[in-house]
Amino acid sequence: MKSLRPNWFFEDLPDFEYKKYVLLAYLQDVHAQFTETRLYPALSDLVFHYRNLTSFVEQKQAIYNSFPERLTEIDMKNLRMAFSKVMSNDDLMNHLEEVVSYSIPELKKHLDEGKEIYDFIEKEINLSPVGILPIYRNEGYMLVRDGDIPEIKVYEFSVKFFQHDEENFRSVQTQYLTSYKKSFVNTSENIKIDMIRSRKKLPNPATFSVESVFEFPLEETIIPLAKRMLMKYIETV
Repeated sequence: MKSLRPNWFFEDLPDFEYKKYVLLAYLQDVHAQFTETRLYPALSDLVFHYRNLTSFVEQKQAIYNSFPERLTEIDMKNLRMAFSKVMSNDDLMNHLEEVVSYSIPELKKHLDEGKEIYDFIEKEINLSPVGILPIYRNEGYMLVRDGDIPEIKVYEFSVKFFQHDEENFRSVQTQYLTSYKKSFVNTSENIKIDMIRSRKKLPNPATFSVESVFEFPLEETIIPLAKRMLMKYIETV
């Protein structure tokens, strides 16, 4: 899919029509992805750009007061600004305000579209534990079935911890392992037993069944949603 550079709204020439064209071309592609129920990476990309512009608005007065130099790059981590002398304060700020004021509602409209699709699909996905969950739940398997496709894909998952800006976060990483044909024999419980026998790495894995009512794009939609649902489950149970 098309993408926007992090600093797209002030890079290149200060031309509103050109920036508008760049944004609308990007959003047209995002809409096409959503029409095919391909949520990621489009949805997370939209969130980034929306937050980026709203942060810019919040910092606008501080930025204006810190001129007389032209904005040339933004460090997205803490919104540090770097400037070079090219044009006057008012000319630059008016251009940025025009671009940002137009872009935020357009991004928000598509962000709302993506969230609506997300909420609908999330209700159509069922995540449930297979057997008794162990005390340690940060590693295990997801057994994923996409709609009526007679196949169960096995993913190994692991919860990773990381720190950003002195805050602690967790994320779920997945790796595809193998597939089983759906049958009376290949139940979720039997697949779990088979995985324990064939992979000694996890003798007592936390195992979850992930089933969607309808068929959706696996890597772009089901797996990202399943990872988020899994994290919520682990945090609350």
